[in-house]
Parts: sequence; structure tokens; C-alpha cells
Amino acid sequence: MNETLTQTKELSPEDRSNWKADIAEGIDLLSEQERLVMALHYHEELTTKEISMVLEITERKVKKIRDRTLQKLLNR
Repeated sequence: MNETLTQTKELSPEDRSNWKADIAEGIDLLSEQERLVMALHYHEELTTKEISMVLEITERKVKKIRDRTLQKLLNR
């Protein structure tokens, strides 16, 4: 992740703007549950166990949603 952030800082202003637009577009394509899992994990820094308690789903389901969502965003 840090490598990606470093690479982002090295982008031209136009490329950086396009990159941000691509991310925003990708987030808009996610389901509410996918957005929640990603926000709780990456923004709120909750553990898988904490997310499962908040959303009342199994830890296995949280991991599956997180992993599937990452792949969805990376393969866009």
C-alpha cells in the first residue's frame, strides 16, 4: 500500500486527477456492504472480528467480501 501511495505522489497532476476519478468511480460501483467492509477495515482500521460484530456477519464472510472487493477494484 505504501508503494502505491508513493507512486501516486509521483504522478503528474492530470494523471493524479484521473487516478482519483477512477477510484471514485470504482467505489460507486460497490454494493453498500462492500463499501461498509472496506471503510471499516481501511478507514476505521477495525479488525475482521470487529467488522463481523458490527455488521452481524461471520468473519469468514467479512474476509470474503474484503478480498472479492479488492480484486474487483484492482481488475477494473
